[in-house]
Amino acid sequence: MVGTAPLVVADLVKHYLKPSGEKFVAVNGISFSVAPGECFGLLGPNGAGKSTTIDCITGFYPLTSGEVLVDGINIHKDPKLGRQHLGICAQDDTLDSDFDLMDQMTRYATFFRIPVKDSRERAKMLLKKFGLDDKAKELISSLSGGMRRRLQVARALMTQPKVLVLDEPTTGLDPDARRVLWDVLREERERGTAILLSTHYMDEAERLCDRIGMLHQGKLLDIASPAKLIQKYVPEPVVEEEVRPGVVWKRVANLEDVFLKLTGNRLGGVGVVR
Repeated sequence: MVGTAPLVVADLVKHYLKPSGEKFVAVNGISFSVAPGECFGLLGPNGAGKSTTIDCITGFYPLTSGEVLVDGINIHKDPKLGRQHLGICAQDDTLDSDFDLMDQMTRYATFFRIPVKDSRERAKMLLKKFGLDDKAKELISSLSGGMRRRLQVARALMTQPKVLVLDEPTTGLDPDARRVLWDVLREERERGTAILLSTHYMDEAERLCDRIGMLHQGKLLDIASPAKLIQKYVPEPVVEEEVRPGVVWKRVANLEDVFLKLTGNRLGGVGVVR
């Protein structure tokens, strides 16, 4: 799979060995690409392989087989060069709590050889954009969970990356902070940034993503726009649900219906498509 897209994932496979010696297939031959200015959503239940896929894409996990190209660079053959084009907000908190916010941003920029003057100006702009400018000289350890999450996304944008990878970026954010992030992502798309987004918020995925890959048990079940997925798997225009005894709620079909139908997600259920 060869292309000029900022992110190309070709036949990605990741195996682990269990303590018993048995092979576990976490990611099983998935392929997709993300174009400039596109937001590609990676959706699936817990344990589907989303975070493993993201860790392979960003070069933190070695591949069993396959290829990942970031701006045409093989991230596993030349990780130092490839990561220069990546902005990453991991699912886990990776901030240095002993730094203040400005120091965290500017020190991160030094890893990419960004001049100090330029990094301070960009840090000021991003902190203001994420509503953190009044906290610039405070220690990260004093921040709330939602503020720390906003700072992680802001830090990922310090390098003006070609590819922005966001693993559950809005977890812990209140509605206002979520919308701030959505606005920032819209601006990044206008700049031509390719965005890979993993989220459990179906409304967020439906709102932000041009295309969505439904991942289950390490396999991509389908890739399409939210509208096409809904049309394909939930053809009924109106869905009826009994939300409490005797009360039926009628609503328009949405991406959550697709998610449940494709993954069979009833805490351990197998994926089914009816």
